[in-house]
Amino acid sequence: MFDLRALPDDIYDNPYPFYRELRLCDPVHRLPDGSYFLTRYADLVQVYRDPQSFSSDKKVEYLPKFGDSPLYRHHTTSLVFNDPPLHTRVRRLLLGALSLNALAAIEPPLVQLVDRLLDGIAEKGAADLISDFAAAIPVEVIGNLLAVPLADRGPLRGWSFAILGALEPNPTPEALREGNRAVTEFLAYLGVLVSDRRRHPLDPDSDVLTGLIRSE
Repeated sequence: MFDLRALPDDIYDNPYPFYRELRLCDPVHRLPDGSYFLTRYADLVQVYRDPQSFSSDKKVEYLPKFGDSPLYRHHTTSLVFNDPPLHTRVRRLLLGALSLNALAAIEPPLVQLVDRLLDGIAEKGAADLISDFAAAIPVEVIGNLLAVPLADRGPLRGWSFAILGALEPNPTPEALREGNRAVTEFLAYLGVLVSDRRRHPLDPDSDVLTGLIRSE
């Protein structure tokens, strides 16, 4: 009876018993909409490594869900929802920013960020581990990779949550409105950032935007 579009309330508190039952009893589970829900590692790896048989393209699935909207255009052009050769080409361009030297360069500010977050938790005496700590880290790392000025990073987290939240199996109308608004605002900001980076390029081996601009 497992259905992504009609999840029981208790799965959000503890999904692991559901996953265990699926792996044991129905590891290739057909959902009511005709799609399949895989839970075994070996099956997932096989699908991931065979883009000719299993496409990452989401245009057919997402058009009824999002309509012709900013969310639809964003998620159907996202790197994770594209197949080779485009996926391979763009991923190769990003490798410079993820090299050992580049990662070593962003480690000190990451350590400082973790220290600041932990100090803030200590001062308050209590905290939500996700919202006050874990969720803040990837936004800052991405901000560093894109060389987003510190003063501009405030909206990044909200945009990210709104855009990704729309990928839930059954997003509410409010979630769709917030997601479309976030995509529109985020793209407008990126347009300004890219224009500035064209005028003032950084090291293409460590800055993702400069590397992508130079590869056009």
